[in-house]
Amino acid sequence: MSSAVDVARYILDQREARGHMTTTFALQKLLYYCQSWNLVGNDEPLFDDVIEAWEHGPVVRSVAPYCSGRHYIFAREIPCGRPDEIPTMGKLLIDKVLGLYEDVDDSCLGDDLEAMSHAELPWADARKADDKTISTQSMLDYYSAVQANPTIEHAAPVPPIAEVSKRTFITESDAEWLANLLAG
Repeated sequence: MSSAVDVARYILDQREARGHMTTTFALQKLLYYCQSWNLVGNDEPLFDDVIEAWEHGPVVRSVAPYCSGRHYIFAREIPCGRPDEIPTMGKLLIDKVLGLYEDVDDSCLGDDLEAMSHAELPWADARKADDKTISTQSMLDYYSAVQANPTIEHAAPVPPIAEVSKRTFITESDAEWLANLLAG
């Protein structure tokens, strides 16, 4: 299994290839959302590293030392990251998540992601817990519900993961068609 450091390196490689700079603040939140959506799409974590609900949003403690003392972080600053350890399906899903934020100003992305994570249950519930750990189960439960029901209130955009997922997703119109077929 890949580590959070491997995923962090991959995220930075991809963002740099697209001409983006990434704050350490944004990197931590991108790790959280990539982990969350991989749980939904591929029914498994991208990495086993714990995500904690810190005051300013989700943080992967194992990646924090690479972020310490920096505002922006670059792929070369995580030389031990091995993106080749990430399964192809995981990379495809990460790319979908990163695509959601392609047009967001690099200097604002971290703040935007912080606000989104604060408005959603996994972070908010973990902040109330003694250990402040955001469980993979809470992420899976919450974001699966968001994926399945667009009327559920949420802050972060939902990535188009159907074509890069091990699971089968249907559109709202397909769901209505099936409901009518079963009712009739």
